[in-house]
Amino acid sequence: MKIAGLTGGIGTGKTTVAHMFEALGAVIIDSDVIARSYLSRGGNGYKQVVRRYGNDILDSNLEIKRQMIAEIVFKNIGERKWLEGLVHPYVYDRIKEEIGRYINKNGIIIIDVPLLFETGADSWLRPVIVVICNMDARIKRIQRRSPEMAYENIVERMHAQMPIEEKEKKADFVIDNSGSTAETTAQVKKVWDALTKKES
Repeated sequence: MKIAGLTGGIGTGKTTVAHMFEALGAVIIDSDVIARSYLSRGGNGYKQVVRRYGNDILDSNLEIKRQMIAEIVFKNIGERKWLEGLVHPYVYDRIKEEIGRYINKNGIIIIDVPLLFETGADSWLRPVIVVICNMDARIKRIQRRSPEMAYENIVERMHAQMPIEEKEKKADFVIDNSGSTAETTAQVKKVWDALTKKES
């Protein structure tokens, strides 16, 4: 089993690329899904977050309002570091558990991690695939996905992440998702062929 990391910046279309790899036969482990589970009602991180921020962050179903938490942590680096310190160790422990389930099988596991470089996961997750996209397309994609998010908040979140140009320099493979679906699909297939060739 070969393991690869997948990352990018907000709005680059990393999830779309992950689905393309999944369609080709990859096992996808999504760190965001793990993090959401951890912070969902009944999850191990839920009580700690509610204790820190109060019941005002809960919706009518008593679930944490992710958008509200995002607004808090992206405006305050100290709060962002606190939340990351709570969530990231759990997420990486779960990722390693998931890898253990497949490690003796043939194929490709792709670990989808938005903050892969920022958290130092590139030290053990290689090769790394970085999804890039031009700024205009990124902003439009985020606005379609989250119409309630103000332009200023979008830019704020982009600046909170490592610049996409820096991630590109650190990548083993780069997929440019600025063009058509067909163009992105062709690039994914090329990377897939390289991964499976090394695996065989």
